[in-house]
Amino acid sequence: MVAESKPRRSWLGRIGISQDLPPGLRSRIALRVAAALLPLCLAAGVAQYVNTVHNRELRERALIARGEAAIAHQSTALQELRILLETISALPLGDHAGGEVCSDAFRRIILQNKDVSSLHLVGVDGKTLCRAPAMATGDEEVPLPEWVGNAVQSQQFSIWMQRSDDAGSEGQGSANARLVATLPIYGPDRQTTGILAATVPFSSLTLTMQEVELPDAAALALLDAKWNVLAQRTRGRQVDGWLPASFAAAAGPEIMSGTFSQQGRDGLARNYVVAALPGNVFGLYAQNPEELSVAVRAVLYFAIAFPLLVLIAASAFAGRATGQIVIEPLNKVRFAIRRYIAGDDGARVEYDPQATEEVQAVATKFNTMADNIQVRDEALRAALDHQKALVREVNHRVRNNLQVMNSLLNLQSRRAKTPDQAAIFLDVQRRLNALGTVHAALYQANDFRAVDLGVLLKDLCLSTERHLSTEWGRPVLSMRCPEPIYGVPDAALTLAFLVTELIAEATVRLSPEGHPATQIDFELTERPGRGSTLIMKVDQPVLEGLMESRPDEGHINLFRGLVRQLRAHMDVDEPGCVVTVDLPPLI
Repeated sequence: MVAESKPRRSWLGRIGISQDLPPGLRSRIALRVAAALLPLCLAAGVAQYVNTVHNRELRERALIARGEAAIAHQSTALQELRILLETISALPLGDHAGGEVCSDAFRRIILQNKDVSSLHLVGVDGKTLCRAPAMATGDEEVPLPEWVGNAVQSQQFSIWMQRSDDAGSEGQGSANARLVATLPIYGPDRQTTGILAATVPFSSLTLTMQEVELPDAAALALLDAKWNVLAQRTRGRQVDGWLPASFAAAAGPEIMSGTFSQQGRDGLARNYVVAALPGNVFGLYAQNPEELSVAVRAVLYFAIAFPLLVLIAASAFAGRATGQIVIEPLNKVRFAIRRYIAGDDGARVEYDPQATEEVQAVATKFNTMADNIQVRDEALRAALDHQKALVREVNHRVRNNLQVMNSLLNLQSRRAKTPDQAAIFLDVQRRLNALGTVHAALYQANDFRAVDLGVLLKDLCLSTERHLSTEWGRPVLSMRCPEPIYGVPDAALTLAFLVTELIAEATVRLSPEGHPATQIDFELTERPGRGSTLIMKVDQPVLEGLMESRPDEGHINLFRGLVRQLRAHMDVDEPGCVVTVDLPPLI
């Protein structure tokens, strides 16, 4: 046998919401508002995110533009130095052997250009052909500078670092640190005849860098092909720590251009702008990524999440407004209707100023309907009371008329000449008495639809006991009914006639021989679900032949007709002097 699989619980069941019950009005309105605002909020969130990304791209572009502008400023300074050297190389410097004309020209040029500290004209063999300022007498010839060989090999305008021999002046920030700008000089045969060199102090390029506005955590530097820092300006750490980590592993002009993001030698990620400059040098602009402050980041996150917050707030507000404007007034109407259904005729819906016009209309309709029903109920009660009074008056008059007829029959019975004539009058009086007893019960009852059979039979026994008497004495009648048993008026009248006939039959058969009077006891008991049982017990053997068919007597046919009309069953126990009548439900 295959085991039945358990149904999977949805997310609504996990949070305690029953799936059997439909969502309430508040939940449905909140969901509808959320569904209506969701596309707008998503569009606003996407737009805010796109705006954030666009702003980030703008910041990156601004960084690149700032770096390119700073490097372009340095490129202009180097270009001016190159033009200066090209202009000097085109001057007529005379015979290089004497060097007087050349030195004099160099001195005038130095005086006019404060950024140049010295000028040299060096042969390809490294010998100084001309210089300014001139070397003092007695000074020893310095060794061949390292940059001479590099300048001959370069064959173009180049910038070189000149090592300082001063132990105390070592370093790029030293006042004795120099940069050497070289330009090859060619002869008519396009062969290199010498090197024109200009010595430029570091402060010259650094002063040019000071004119560039740098943001916080940014650096600007000039590098040679070996990553040596020729000049720098920083706001933060030194450029050595700012250099990209890849510069230590690779070299070459092909990687020294463009814009990229990379970790520096100090392990921090930065944005770099690198461009080639005149003089076989490179310009480097580095800047830390803009770190947003906690407040700005919180505002940014809030701006991105704001559409979602608007969605949640709008849904909550719609649900709360629905609860206050619609649900609570409707609950008041519902509670009033429940009270009215429970029987509180005075239940009304009070005026609620916060309710909508439609809910107020429903409440007004209910109050009007309840008022109309109350007016009609009062009119019906008044009509019913009037009808009861009329029926009671009719029963009272019928009873009085029956009493008058009974009195007239009693007077007429005194003129009877034979016992049979007197018996006829007695039978009619007995039956009129039963009919009057039923009308008296209807007259005294508040509900005409049913009669208490126990009370009716007790009154019938009392009235019969007063009206029936023989020459041997009155019969003693008793009636016992443990529980109230009700019947419709027609069934009560038929039962009263049956009891009257049973009493009559029992009293007619009395004889004076040792029987001065008789005791007749009635008991009416209920049979649950099956009706009731009427039992008559007589203390004398007067029931013999009660149900025998005799052509000269019509009482048997009367008994059978009454029992058939009641849809009952009657048994006679002659030896035990007991009559049992099983009655169906009479109401």
